[in-house]
Amino acid sequence: MKKFFALILAALFLLTAPAQAADSGVGLEDISADDFNTPIEKFYATLPQAHGDYKSRQRPILIEGAMNTETEILIRALKNPVAYREMNYLFVAGTYKNYPVVIVRTEIGLANAAASTALAIEKFKPCAVINQGTAGGHDPALKIGDIVIGANSFDYGAFRSAYSAAGAGIDITQQENIGTYAYDAATKKFQAYTEYRADPTLFNIAFAAANNYSGANVVSGVIGTGNGWLECVDYINFLHEKYGSSCEEMETNAAAQVCQNAGIPFIGIRVLSDNVTNDNRYVPKSAKVAQEFVLLVVERYVRDTLKEVSD
Repeated sequence: MKKFFALILAALFLLTAPAQAADSGVGLEDISADDFNTPIEKFYATLPQAHGDYKSRQRPILIEGAMNTETEILIRALKNPVAYREMNYLFVAGTYKNYPVVIVRTEIGLANAAASTALAIEKFKPCAVINQGTAGGHDPALKIGDIVIGANSFDYGAFRSAYSAAGAGIDITQQENIGTYAYDAATKKFQAYTEYRADPTLFNIAFAAANNYSGANVVSGVIGTGNGWLECVDYINFLHEKYGSSCEEMETNAAAQVCQNAGIPFIGIRVLSDNVTNDNRYVPKSAKVAQEFVLLVVERYVRDTLKEVSD
């Protein structure tokens, strides 16, 4: 997800620009303003609180989102939801289509995504992890409301710059992606990964689900992750041309890195809330699209891979 002050911008957008949102082509109902104004503690306090350890005969699917706007629909879709708290990160466990699912609000940024993912893996032992939410577009061909299924992700802040002497000026485009370090099971060592690829089964199932989804344009792409909110179009174009980035956000690659360490199947799925290469609006309600699509992916994954889905 983008920076936390996006919440303030989103609230202002909902209050001052409903006509623009209606023109976005997303075709969604506005997310309640309570999502921006209600403290997360109060939101989760409405759910039954867990007492004791999580128990399930089946390993759950873990779905991640950084904010209320990226998790509210998922949580409402669960049957028998129960809230857990670990290191002040909030988790909701329940079932969807008769299969155990855990939703985690990761909070915003790489460190939070990595920490909450590691905690979730340790506590809930998921069979797969789906990181989803909103993103800013890098590809001029993509529009607000389009969904990117991440074939791979990378950390756009993990680079080595070319040497330049003092006074020579700044050219951030002279860089080499040095990747982030994760465990390689084959060599039994940590090594640098310039990208993390989606689990092939999850990726194929996500695309199969897209064939039955009419709520958005769905494409395969590259998700760029970093603790930033880029609005410099020239630099965005540089990242798109050099690394093939389709969009940017703040969690996917960090969660993928942890899943690589743990050997857990992973995929990132993002919906565009903005794209400064072709549009100057920010539409946070597009988060609804990603959640609805991810529920279809979960249903199909369970049905085709875990063989447990029923109505």
